[in-house]
Parts: sequence; C-alpha cells; structure tokens
Amino acid sequence: MKFKKIIILSLFAACLGSCSKDLDPLLDNPNLPSTTTADVDLYLNTVELNFNGFWSTASDYGAQLTRQQLMGGSSLYNNAYSPQNFDGMWTTAYTGIIKNADALIPIASAQQKFVQSGIAKALKAFTIGTLVDIFGDVPASQANLGIANTSPSVDGGAAAYALVQTLLDDAITDFSKTTTSALNTKTDLFYNGSATKWTTLAKTLKLKFYMQTRLVDNSVGPKVIALITENNLVKTAAQDFVFKYGINLSAPDNRHPHYAANYVNSGGPGEYINNYYMWMVAAQKYGGTVNFNGDPRLRYYFYRQVTNYASADQNSMPCSVQASAPAWYASVPDQTTYCAIGRGYWGRDHGDASGTPPDGNSRTAWGVYPAGGQFDAGTGGNVSLGSGNGGNGINPIFLSSYTSFLKAEAALAFNTTVGGDAPTNLTDGMNASINKVIATPTGYAPPSATQISKYITLVNNNYAATTTTADMYNIILTEYYIAAWGNGLEVYNNYRRTGCPNNMQLSVGVPNPGLFIRSFFYPSVFVNLNASAPKQKTPGVAANKVFWDNNPDNFIK
Repeated sequence: MKFKKIIILSLFAACLGSCSKDLDPLLDNPNLPSTTTADVDLYLNTVELNFNGFWSTASDYGAQLTRQQLMGGSSLYNNAYSPQNFDGMWTTAYTGIIKNADALIPIASAQQKFVQSGIAKALKAFTIGTLVDIFGDVPASQANLGIANTSPSVDGGAAAYALVQTLLDDAITDFSKTTTSALNTKTDLFYNGSATKWTTLAKTLKLKFYMQTRLVDNSVGPKVIALITENNLVKTAAQDFVFKYGINLSAPDNRHPHYAANYVNSGGPGEYINNYYMWMVAAQKYGGTVNFNGDPRLRYYFYRQVTNYASADQNSMPCSVQASAPAWYASVPDQTTYCAIGRGYWGRDHGDASGTPPDGNSRTAWGVYPAGGQFDAGTGGNVSLGSGNGGNGINPIFLSSYTSFLKAEAALAFNTTVGGDAPTNLTDGMNASINKVIATPTGYAPPSATQISKYITLVNNNYAATTTTADMYNIILTEYYIAAWGNGLEVYNNYRRTGCPNNMQLSVGVPNPGLFIRSFFYPSVFVNLNASAPKQKTPGVAANKVFWDNNPDNFIK
C-alpha cells in the first residue's frame, strides 16, 4: 500500500512538472506588465490626454489674469484664487503626466520604441516648464521617486528649466533613432506618430523656454540665434501643436471645454469673455469704434447673441446705468473700454466680482475659432446645444504664428536679423494667425484678401511710426496677444516678461487691487501633504516672482 502511494505521488509530481511548462507563460500578471509586454501606446495615450487637460487649466488661469477671460472671483488679486483651485492641475501634472511618462520611457526604450519615449520626454519637459511658469520653484529632479522619496523637495526654477532643456535634447535624440515598429497613428493625438514633427516641436520648445529666460541669462542669445539659424521650428500650419476636439456630447464628451461651457439649450454661456480683449480685437485700432472690416479674425473669435444693448438695464448690465468709468482708469494711457464696447459685444470688465446678473441670453460666446462654436454672421440669436461646429475646435498650444512673434522679439532683444528682422517676422506672424483662423469651416465666405492686407498694412505702418524700442515691443507682443486667443499661458508669460500689451484694463472694482499675481499659490495638496514643501506663499509679496521675471514690483497691473 505504501509502495502504491509513492508511485502515485511520483506520477503526480511528474504531471505537475510537465504541466508547469505549459502554464508558465500564463503566470505573467496583466496588471504588472513586464518591459517586454507592457503596452507603451496606452501609456502614451494617457500622457497626451493628461497633458492636454493640464495645459487647458493653466491656459485658463493665465487668460483670466491677462484679460482674455474674466477674473471675477474678486477685485483684489490676493483674494481671486485659493490654494485649492490648483489641486487638480498639480495632481494631473505629477500623477497623470510625469508618473506615466517616467513609467513609459524605460519600457519604450527596452522595446526600441523611441518615438514614444521621445514624446514622453517632450511632454514631461513642457509640463515641468509650465509648472515653473505658474508656481515658481517646484519638484522636478526628485519628482516621482515613489517610496524612495515620498516628500520631494523643490528645485529652483533655473535648475528645473535646465532639466527641461536636457529632456528636450534627449527627446530630439530619441526621435532620430531607428525604432522597431511605427507608432500607431491613432495613438499619437497630436502628430500622428511623426518623429519629424515632434523633433520640430521639441526644438521650438527649446526656443520658447530660452526666450523666457532672456532677462536673467546672458548666455541664451547665441542659443536662440542658433535655433533660428537651423530653422527647424514650427513655421507652417501643418506643424502647429494643437489638440483637436470632436462633437460627442457623452461617452465621452470630447467637445472643446469652452464650447461645453457656452453652448447650452437654456441660460446662455456660463462664462464671460473680458471686455478688454474684445475691444482690443474689434475697436482699439479704430479709435475705439467697432470695425467689422478691421481685424479679419473678429467674427471667428466671438459670437454675439445680441447685436445691440436694447436689453441692457440695471439688472442685466448694472454698469450701463452708471455715469462713467472709474476715475482711476484715466491713469492708463490709451485706456480701454468700460462696461461695453458697442454693437452688442457683451462681456465683463477685469475684476468685476459683482455677481451674476440675468444676462445669459445676451453674453457674447466663444466663436467658431478655437472653440468650435458659431461664426458671427451679424444676425444674433441665442446659442444652443450642438449649434455652430458642435465643439469641434482646437487647443492652440503652440502655433507657427507664435514662432514668428518670438523671432520678432528676439530680433530686437539680441539685435539680430538672423531669420529676418522684427518687421518681417511681425508680418509673418499676423499672416500665419489670420490664415489659421479663417481656414476654420463656417459656411460663410472668408474675409477678402483686401481686408487682410489693410489690417496688416495698418499694423506695419504703426510699427514704422514707432520711435522707441519699447513701442516696438508693444506692437509685436500686442499682435501676439491677439493671435493667441485660446492660449492664456503664452500671453501670461509674455505679459510678465515684457509688460505688453501696455494698456491692460485696470481692475474695475478697486483703485488698488494689490500686486499683480506673478506666480500662483502652491496647491493645497502640495503644501499640506509634502513634508518638504516650502511654506505657502504670502499673498501680494514681491518675492512671488518666478526666477526669469526680474521686472519691478509694479511693472504690470
């Protein structure tokens, strides 16, 4: 009996040994993929989607401070935002982008999928640079070390920017390598897997971040000139770095976020466009009077639900019954509009925190560009769900027009004509912007070549009439500002670096709103949960400037 048990056990063990050879391949945990089995493309898709969400939030905050959108939480800068406002974008940056990028990069390298690793490095670089631009000193070199360091310390802004440049260089190197298999074009949401276009973007981002440090780093001039000389920069519409939205209402809702906030079946737009920005596009160059034959982008940018102010009263537009603009507005040369700019453009003034009146069916909405809304044909009518282009718009993250404006600024800053002088690049930037905008499908005839030519000639004549370098900068950066509708991040950086446009509308609520926000509060999830985090910033303190901003405290308002 004992002998039989031994035989049975021996046969059982042999069977197990044989079966284990067949079962071994099934022992890989799908939730813990190896470097040879992990799906790099799924990681990449996650990184790109999170990057777009992070960028969109950063852009909106920048647009509010630079009077493209309404900063309406308070008339005082100190009270306009709280640390909790930034928790979502901070978490998205570190857990949605950087964490997934760091997981992707070694796996992609092991699988020799170098386009994917290059994209991850480029987006990680853009994210870290943007975190510095928004918050100042942030975790960079110690970020995402996991259990090895659960409370990463911040890097100085300059050190973090150096890491950004290194990541971009590494990305460029990856894009030049031979990969084992082509990237699925549907996976890459930006450039359809084109290593060539990603290389061009990475070099353009190097230019962008170098230009942002030109006030504090005397070594960047030759680096900027070298990039412009090489000329592998975003310079055509086909190279534009944009995120494209769709028209799905749900599962998922892939519409442009500002379309979703504006185009509803009742109540009208849920947000305000700033009066100053609409005035700059529609009227500033024409003696303050709205000119529909002026800027060719006007009807694309904004959709008017009403074409006059017949419905304006104490309830719907309280400022319309007040005698005049605040007295302190007169302190700014070429002071902007107050309350309304004419012809039914209905927004709000900077710092208007007076509450929400019953004006939803009168507010001007985001137009067909870039939000995928309605083209303004001058007939008025309420917005509605699905109207216009249904939300099929873009996030204009970095366009060829921006490159031209940066080259124009560089021509002045470094006294160079490499890549064209300032007026040439100014003209190129305006043309690129206008052509980008009017290529948006509308069902209406685009502006005539004559209208476009007249606008560009007007700006060029104004530039030729300038007598100071400061005025030259102002015209260049003002045109950059107008071209960057939908991109508050670049204009926020430009405003802090150059002070342009130099006629920004003052806060409507108080004569002294406090020091302009040169960097935002640290998010509460950072200062409350990270033992190595700096103390929360004190509101209204000059020391809150980011490292590349060495301008005076009251340089901007």
